[in-house]
Amino acid sequence: MLKYKTLLAGCIATGVSASVFGQAYFEVFDEAEAANGDATLTFLETVTVGPDGTAYAFLRDTTTADVGGITAFDGSGFTNVMTPADWTTFGSTQDYAAGNGVGIASGKARAISSFDNNVYEVDIATGVVSEAVSAATLDVASGVSSNFTAVFETTSDGTIYALESVSDQVLAITPGNVVSVEINTASFAALLGGTSIGGIGVNQDVLYLGSNSSDQLLAWDTTTNTGSVVLTTAQIEAVTDDVDGRAGFGDIFYAPDGLVYFYESDSDYLLSFNPLDAANTLAVVLTEAEFTAGPGSDTINQLSFFDGNIAWTDTGIGYYTIPEPTAAVLLGMTGLAFMRRRRA
Repeated sequence: MLKYKTLLAGCIATGVSASVFGQAYFEVFDEAEAANGDATLTFLETVTVGPDGTAYAFLRDTTTADVGGITAFDGSGFTNVMTPADWTTFGSTQDYAAGNGVGIASGKARAISSFDNNVYEVDIATGVVSEAVSAATLDVASGVSSNFTAVFETTSDGTIYALESVSDQVLAITPGNVVSVEINTASFAALLGGTSIGGIGVNQDVLYLGSNSSDQLLAWDTTTNTGSVVLTTAQIEAVTDDVDGRAGFGDIFYAPDGLVYFYESDSDYLLSFNPLDAANTLAVVLTEAEFTAGPGSDTINQLSFFDGNIAWTDTGIGYYTIPEPTAAVLLGMTGLAFMRRRRA
C-alpha cells in the first residue's frame, strides 16, 4: 500500500510545526511500489513529472539484463507505460538507461543513454520505444566518438542539453532532433576552469552548470553565448556546514515556483535560490542530517516538482517530496486513515 513517511512525526501529531525543529520530507512511493508488480524491475533509476502532474518512474532490471520499464503514478495508483517486453520488442541490443535528466514532452519520454550514447523516445500512451537520434549522428556533431554521462537535462519542449565528456562540450538536441554544439570545447574550459560538471539545469535561455572543477555554480546564456558565475564556493559554504574550500554538484532544476534547486554533494545539502538575486536568496532546503533522519538517504538524483512541491529521486530507494503533499493526493492514494498514521 502506498504511504507517506515523515521525520519528527510526533511534533506533527501534536500540532507543532516540524520547521521549528527541522525540516520534514515525505516518501511518495518506494522502489517496490514503483515496479507495479513486475519483479524483474529491481532498480528505480529516476522519476520525472509530466505536464499534467503525473510522476513517471523509470526502472530497470539489473539482475539478468539491463532492460527497462516505466510506470506512471497519478496520485491514485500506478499504470504501466513501458514494460521490459516493450524494450526487448524494440530490438535494442544495448542495456537500458534513462539517466537523471529524462523529461516528458509532447507525449514522449526523452532521454540520452549513457550505455550506448543514443537518444531514445518512449510514447507514454502506447509504450512504443524508438531511437530518436543515433550515436553516429551525435558523433558527427561533437567531432569525436562521443561518450555521454548522466549529466543532461530535458526541457519542457523536449530540447535536450547534454554533456559530451570526450570533447568536453555541451550539445543541444532539439525537439525535431537537430543536433548542434551549444558550448564548445574552448568556451567550456574557459567557463568551468576545468572539464568536470556534476549537473545541468535550464531556465529559459540560461543553462546552469555545476562545476566540480572550479567549485562554483555557473551560467551560460544561450542567446549571447557568454558565461558568468552565479554562486561562488564561499557563498555556497556560507549556508552549509562543510567548509573546506570545495563544492560539488548533482542535479540542478529550475522549478515552476520560480526557484532554482540544486543538490550540493560536498555537504549533502539541498539548496535553492531565486535566479533574479542568487547570492542574497541562497537558502537551505534540507541539511544532510535532515536527509539521513528521514525515510531516504542523503544521496539524491533527479529533481522534479510533484503536487506543487520540490521532489527528488533517491536512486534505488524511492521518490520523495517536501513539504507534505496535499490532502487530495493523500486521500486519492491511501484513504483518510493513513493521513493519521504517518510513520517516522
